Amino acid sequence: MTTEEKQTLMYGCPQEWIDELIEDWSEPLMGGLQMLAMSMLSDAQERIALGDGDTARQYINRAKYVIRQTREQ
Repeated sequence: MTTEEKQTLMYGCPQEWIDELIEDWSEPLMGGLQMLAMSMLSDAQERIALGDGDTARQYINRAKYVIRQTREQ
């Protein structure tokens, strides 16, 4: 399994897509990375309510990735 396949399995999308979201949400009026992480966690809650646990897990992994980026800045 390639690194990209592992990332897609883990996040549900390529890591580069999340990095682009982080760049976009870092703009002054977008709300910042904490809001991005909270939005992803809200999406995960919705997927859980719909019974889609695997997609919820991917949203949670995305949120954890974003949170990790806030610690590195």
